[in-house]
Amino acid sequence: MKIQFLSEDALQDLRVNFETYKEHYYKRDDAWFDEYFGQEGRLLESKIEFEKPELHKGEDYLVSDYENVKIIYESLKGLPVSLATQEKLWSGIAHVYFRDYIFYRIEKDIEKKNDTRIKSAMFFENGAKRSLFVHALARLWWVGYMTYDENNQENPYWLTEFFCSADFSARCVVFFSSNFTSNRAITKGILRALIGLRDEGVTIKRDHFVESTKFLNISGGAMVLDLLEEDEVKEIVEKRVRKVFRIQDYVLQELISNNY
Repeated sequence: MKIQFLSEDALQDLRVNFETYKEHYYKRDDAWFDEYFGQEGRLLESKIEFEKPELHKGEDYLVSDYENVKIIYESLKGLPVSLATQEKLWSGIAHVYFRDYIFYRIEKDIEKKNDTRIKSAMFFENGAKRSLFVHALARLWWVGYMTYDENNQENPYWLTEFFCSADFSARCVVFFSSNFTSNRAITKGILRALIGLRDEGVTIKRDHFVESTKFLNISGGAMVLDLLEEDEVKEIVEKRVRKVFRIQDYVLQELISNNY
């Protein structure tokens, strides 16, 4: 089938009149939503072929988020980036195809009637860039897109797995809020550096992500980040994180120990 997305009128109606419609979100009223989107002019058909996958809805979000990143990205791998930035697409997919997933993922917020989170999960409420990593469905595709490693044929999702291993929601916002992290080489270089440190026994926390992006953001005034190779980014980030967090170079220490 071809993906359907929201018409501009439908998108604005749902956004502007959320106060009127919010009870249907609280009640997870599928009948109302089906009737609403069944009306003429609510949905527009794209040219993109789409086979709706079944998403994970397990109790452990760390597991389901990682699995669902892979599922959504694989099912929409051919999605043009220009289209993947559009609210009409993601709000449409969320409302029409994956309401059950959205309601599962923000279940506690629905129970608390947290309108702010309900809206940010279904619509773009945080600006064009940030919303891509806050929207409950768009962020799955974008994390997949930014971390997929086509050079690792055995496990192209190894960077994805690391990224999703803790604090998925927070990492999405912290890591991808910088403009330069829209560059996949920079993203993968940072993640490879942090994975290397993790493999040495370092417990990677939010601060390591923050420092990596902050330092590169500052360095952007002295170098053209977009021209850096993935390996160069890895080296820069690793040196910086070692210095700030006083992490000894394991390989260097081994050489010193063996020589003395």
